[in-house]
Amino acid sequence: MKNISPFKKEDAIRGSLLAFLKKNPKGLTTTQIQKETKISRKTLEKHLQLLVYENEIYMKQFGPTRVYYPNHRIHYIDFEKIAFNNRTYWFDVMENEFGKFLVIQEKRKSNDKFVTKGSILVPLERIKKFTDSLDRISKSSRLRKFILS
Repeated sequence: MKNISPFKKEDAIRGSLLAFLKKNPKGLTTTQIQKETKISRKTLEKHLQLLVYENEIYMKQFGPTRVYYPNHRIHYIDFEKIAFNNRTYWFDVMENEFGKFLVIQEKRKSNDKFVTKGSILVPLERIKKFTDSLDRISKSSRLRKFILS
């Protein structure tokens, strides 16, 4: 990392710390992180404080021991909404450490705010199987007798 700008070097350190913590969701102490990453104690504490401040990780203190955990927040990647039958459906693509998901929500407007009435979560890698299942169900004889033509 000799020829890298200081800013890129710091970003790389924080990125590697974040990736390391995500692989250890039960949390790690400063000593455990330092032992595995070989980052100096002072540098490590600075970067951990920044990651806590940026809400990328969180810290719990148990007496003198600090334990750092990955933040399990959900990151929004994309969305689309459609109006259908006096309802609005939101299709959000989200990601966390467990993967990428399609979240389908039925929302209605109440007092100028959208209120979620129901939702389902589908892993993105299962979308094809999910839509194939919906297609098969929509064509089933059991369901067709309820559908008005």
